Amino acid sequence: MKQAVEVKPVQETFPPGAGPVQHTSGERAATTPPEKMGSVLEALRSRIAPQERFASAPRPSLSLGPEALDGALPGHGLKTGALHEVLPAGHGDFTAGIGFGVCLLARLLRQRPGPVLLVVPAHLSSNAGALYPPGLAALGFDPNRLIQVEARKPIDVLWALEEGLSHAPLAAVAGLLPDQARAYDFAASRRLGLRAARHGVTALLMRGRQTCAENTAAETRWSVSTLPSHKFYPGQAGPGAPHWRLQLLKCRQGLSRRLSQHWDVEWDHETLSFRLPAPLADPAPDHAFWQRDTSRTWAAAS
Repeated sequence: MKQAVEVKPVQETFPPGAGPVQHTSGERAATTPPEKMGSVLEALRSRIAPQERFASAPRPSLSLGPEALDGALPGHGLKTGALHEVLPAGHGDFTAGIGFGVCLLARLLRQRPGPVLLVVPAHLSSNAGALYPPGLAALGFDPNRLIQVEARKPIDVLWALEEGLSHAPLAAVAGLLPDQARAYDFAASRRLGLRAARHGVTALLMRGRQTCAENTAAETRWSVSTLPSHKFYPGQAGPGAPHWRLQLLKCRQGLSRRLSQHWDVEWDHETLSFRLPAPLADPAPDHAFWQRDTSRTWAAAS
């Protein structure tokens, strides 16, 4: 047979004028043994030390070629082992941004061994067209060092980029994001930047819309617009070297005082470097003089 037992709280009695003692945080800390505090601090230092090594590990800078471009960057070049963004300046400059990004990757391959992991949305490759290997080779990018992955959703693109950044043998990872990629925010960019800094793999994100005011953890943000290419020789048929107008919209370590509004650059596929195009003289006077001289010669011969 069970019996109910009533438990009453014990009433503590204190001397007259005294009450329960309340210890402050300093008194409680003082009661902790110094040996235990030392062991806790050592455990915390051992957990933080690896992250500090990854964050402070020096990474080589990638020189872009012209002094005007390198001088505008804090490390006198593009920081490797970091996240960089390439945006089109307008609706018709999406392919210009991709071309500039491919040339950046081609220059990076000279400095770092390993392949490049490119992650693209599946619908973008079918609608806008896939990368053309002979075209990549014409820009100086070796197609044999390219690994292309197609993803169904933008969040899958970000996941593949983050997983690729965990493999140090890769030279770089690059991704294409469409206009409706709402999954890319500050938290997603922060994860990509930390993973890139930890393993030393450079991340390049080429986007499909202009978002100058968006807050992300990218190291730099470039705006690219297309310009008419200069022909190699007067009267030559066909386009010349790729020609873009670049603008550095963001730099986490601060923009240099020598930063200009924009740079008009060309791509040299032989040296795999950017260059500032020299102003070309108008060949019209020479052409007119050649026509007059030729007509005089034919008139004298007749």
